[in-house]
Amino acid sequence: MTAEYLEDMSDLAVRRDRAAAALGLDLPTEAEVLARLRKVAIEEGKEFVLIFTPENEPYDPLIKG
Repeated sequence: MTAEYLEDMSDLAVRRDRAAAALGLDLPTEAEVLARLRKVAIEEGKEFVLIFTPENEPYDPLIKG
């Protein structure tokens, strides 16, 4: 997906880095971000159930542990 974004916005990395520097942020690597997402979705979010209100049924998790 990164390649698709870069086709449309070739200076995306420059903009991202400039914004992070202006905000004083240290950006994590792509692998670190994905690891955090997986941890939150599987471990820390395991007790959270999102309910689809009209159907009163829980959503299926996007990432299954």
